[in-house]
Amino acid sequence: MKKIITLSLAGVFAFASFGTAQAAESLSHADLLKKVQNEARIQEQVNAQRVQQFRSQRNRQQQLLADAKAKLAAEEAKSERLAAEFTANEAELTKIAEELRLKQGNLGELFGVVRQAANSMAGDIKASIVSAQYPGRDGLLTNLTEAEQLPTMEELRGFWVLMLQEMAEQGNTATFTADVVNTEGRIEQQTVKRIGAFNLLSGNDYLYYEDGAINTLQVQPKAQVLDLAGDYNGTSSGYAGLYVDPSKGAILQLEKLKMGLMERLWKFRGFAGTAVMVLLAIGLLIALERLFTLYFVTGPAIARQKKTRTPGNNPLGRIFKVYEVNKNEDVENLELKLDEAVLKETPKIERGINLIKVIAALGPLLGLLGTVTGMIEVFQSITLHGTGDPRTMADGISKALATTVWGLFAAIPLTFLHAVVSGKSKNIIHVLEEQSTGLMAQHEENNG
Repeated sequence: MKKIITLSLAGVFAFASFGTAQAAESLSHADLLKKVQNEARIQEQVNAQRVQQFRSQRNRQQQLLADAKAKLAAEEAKSERLAAEFTANEAELTKIAEELRLKQGNLGELFGVVRQAANSMAGDIKASIVSAQYPGRDGLLTNLTEAEQLPTMEELRGFWVLMLQEMAEQGNTATFTADVVNTEGRIEQQTVKRIGAFNLLSGNDYLYYEDGAINTLQVQPKAQVLDLAGDYNGTSSGYAGLYVDPSKGAILQLEKLKMGLMERLWKFRGFAGTAVMVLLAIGLLIALERLFTLYFVTGPAIARQKKTRTPGNNPLGRIFKVYEVNKNEDVENLELKLDEAVLKETPKIERGINLIKVIAALGPLLGLLGTVTGMIEVFQSITLHGTGDPRTMADGISKALATTVWGLFAAIPLTFLHAVVSGKSKNIIHVLEEQSTGLMAQHEENNG
């Protein structure tokens, strides 16, 4: 202890400042010893407390470790117990499932039949026109299809009622108010009349039901069909005629894709069809010019000329002029002169008539050329892709035959116009020859 006190004194004196050293000189040695002893006693008490605290915490850590080991042992025992219970439950569930399968018997088969029937009928109910009046009917069928347990009696009864409703409504007509998508895409409320399971009408318009919405048919049927629909809607009692779609709207849907004859011909005209159109235009212009000239210019002028001997500016007038100039010639020379005059007038009268005939003959030939080339493409497509899709073949054949129709369109009117123009020109030439022969007879009579 004395050694410790000495060391403490040495430390105090070593680290004290000069001022502190002066203050310490005023203290007595006894007081200084007493002070050092007090501080050492305090330090020993602090150290004893720390040692006691450390020993207390060490004992506590050992207790915590023992508690953790005991808890681990308890959890391991619980895990083993739960594993044993799980194995026992698995065996029990397997036993119960087997007992359920045996007890279900025909109920399991009923479950499969109900799901199959509901799945088969769900599509029909969803697309049925009756659902336009009663929306949301397919919800029960969807639940039955997706269910993983046996259906309840209420669900089976609802399924039965739904089938009866569909069968009953197919033979009824009904009027109800519903939202309808018009041709402009806007939704508006309209009074809709349902004709069984075949058609929906709103006024004179036919509607169609698709994806849970009622839509106005973009391309309506022919006028006579719409007029009959209007008459049907105006009838409050009795019987009325109406066009119905037995395919439940499929035929009406095809009206949107159907093209008219002229639209199809214009779309599939091709090179041959275009050539036929050009020739048809040329032939019609020539025929119209000939018709106007022969019927409204040359014909009336010859009719007026027959009433007077004064030569005019027309074929018969020019023949009369030849006669007046050569009437002093002998009969043979005069006859030759008149025949020559008739021959000069004939090409003018028959101008363009043969061209009309040629164009009328070329039209079907060009149409046939387009048809043959189109059929070659069809057969090439069959060679590459086979005959699996008849619609592709039918569409190709339709395109090929379009040029034949163009050829017939050109041939029929041009053949008729050629016959008319040719007949009129022959009639005029016959009049010229007749008048020429009359002049010869008059000349012989005057010189006889």
